[in-house]
Amino acid sequence: MNYLAHAYLSFDDPEILVGNLISDFVKGKKKFDYSKEIQKGISLHRSIDQFTDKHPVTLEAKLLFKPAYGLYASAFMDVTYDHFLATDKNEFPDELSLASF
Repeated sequence: MNYLAHAYLSFDDPEILVGNLISDFVKGKKKFDYSKEIQKGISLHRSIDQFTDKHPVTLEAKLLFKPAYGLYASAFMDVTYDHFLATDKNEFPDELSLASF
């Protein structure tokens, strides 16, 4: 769900970006059907998710949102992280910089 964060963490590498964005739809050994760079993006996506999903701040926030959002608390957190990144003036000082990204 947090497409902006995954795109941002692809470091302007188009193949890593592709892998990072398709990772949720690539299951098992299908990863090896792609180029090495796309495979790096798939692995990067999974590492990012593992880090954020197990981070104590994320776990605590999910507990806060679980009563209202139930099983969607994780997806809500992903969208929230993208929101914070999109509105971070250090990363995207204006709407044009976010749109061009």
